[in-house]
Amino acid sequence: MKKTCLFFFMIFLMSWSNLSAQRDYIIMVDNGGSINKQDYVLMRRGVIKLIEQLLACNPENRVAVVQYGTGILDNDTGIYKPLIYIESDFTNDFFTAQNFERRLDFGDYFQQSLGLIRNAMLGISNPDIVSPQKTLNIEKDPNFIVFTDAERASGGLSSYLVDPAYASNYGSYDAFADVMDFKKGLSVAFPMRFTVIHANVNNDAIKAAASIADGDGPYSGPLEAVPGDPSNGHSRLYFNRDNGFHMVPSEINYWKNIAEKICHSGNIGALDFLYEPGHCIYQAGTIVGSYYLLSGATLQELKVDMINLETGEVYPVDSHPVFEAGNHFKFYLNLNSFDKAVIAGATGWYKLRLTMISNASTSPIYSWNRYPYFFYDVDMDLGMDCPGPMVAKSLSEEKLFKLTPNPTNGIVKVILNKEVKSGTLEIRDLVGNTVYNKILRDEKEIEVDLSSRKEGVYIVNVTTGKNEIYSEKIIKK
Repeated sequence: MKKTCLFFFMIFLMSWSNLSAQRDYIIMVDNGGSINKQDYVLMRRGVIKLIEQLLACNPENRVAVVQYGTGILDNDTGIYKPLIYIESDFTNDFFTAQNFERRLDFGDYFQQSLGLIRNAMLGISNPDIVSPQKTLNIEKDPNFIVFTDAERASGGLSSYLVDPAYASNYGSYDAFADVMDFKKGLSVAFPMRFTVIHANVNNDAIKAAASIADGDGPYSGPLEAVPGDPSNGHSRLYFNRDNGFHMVPSEINYWKNIAEKICHSGNIGALDFLYEPGHCIYQAGTIVGSYYLLSGATLQELKVDMINLETGEVYPVDSHPVFEAGNHFKFYLNLNSFDKAVIAGATGWYKLRLTMISNASTSPIYSWNRYPYFFYDVDMDLGMDCPGPMVAKSLSEEKLFKLTPNPTNGIVKVILNKEVKSGTLEIRDLVGNTVYNKILRDEKEIEVDLSSRKEGVYIVNVTTGKNEIYSEKIIKK
């Protein structure tokens, strides 16, 4: 008990000594058995996209990814008790932060995992922290961000948002004690906040997850009111996802909007951009962005780099910004923009990173692509695996065909606008795999079923008998 009190007192003192907008974020990732492999891939992508936005918001922010479950992944014997895996100590290095994979499985005892995180913060040895990293050296105002699909309490060791010992006690302090202890651990001026991103449609689960959340967020709906909760009477940082963790076209700003609610830039300026990846560098597009500088500050440099997601290697992208009204800008990318990476023999997936330097900041401001549908922006393995100059037909005002509906849940019609005596219809994913192929013989309309394919963007190519290639993109929801 004395160590716990000392811990919260220590955090309180650090909060008073660090009044900037910098934050430490503990990102808790549900590894429970209800999260299948595909769910985890989609959830992990969301975690990474939010990390990008938090580090872009303030380069001094730090994140630590902590995964929780009740057994080791791919260990059939299991352990079946609350476990956590700390990927790394707090870091503001994006490459380190995003370099994680699933570690655990089975149940997701959320409340008990908080007790293990408390041990890590206090430096208390605990064998249920099963990672090489055993501690979390917190320095700044702490914030929890929880990614989960958990039920309130489903029985056994499968899914719990509350303490299973008090699962039948709705609205009781004991059922939420670990969360409440963290919420009340600091002064009113420096609360330890919980943001919950919850993929569940069950009413009891939604109410329990909303009760865990706090902060001044967008949610003011039903919750499981807990006596003594310092968040009572306030809206909550609770974000419900009724379609799981996959993103739909209307959510292009989803992670950016959440980051803006839980992060403050600290008046150092801001940078933001959007880029829709092509499936190879021959189809590179345009970076569209905007920047904000402090009053009186001068922009000194704005550049683009590409970062390898496996090795962290960096290559400059050869393109210069075209500035427009209202602090907006564009980078027009083409094949030559990637010359340095191509000459060096670069392979694998890369992300684009923008860097802004001004005379008002001693350190650069970084930004990552807020396009939320892919892990990467450039696939160098497909850099040369495209049709030649004929791809330019996709940018022509003349469209050989249209796709409807687009986006689609599964069935899409390819409607040809003029007769094609002979040719082929091919649909490829962004990795380059062919998912559909058909020889065309005077068809005017072709129906394709993509319902078994994962969500994302696919490239639809129609090649005529004259070797003319027309391309469009289809979004599978």
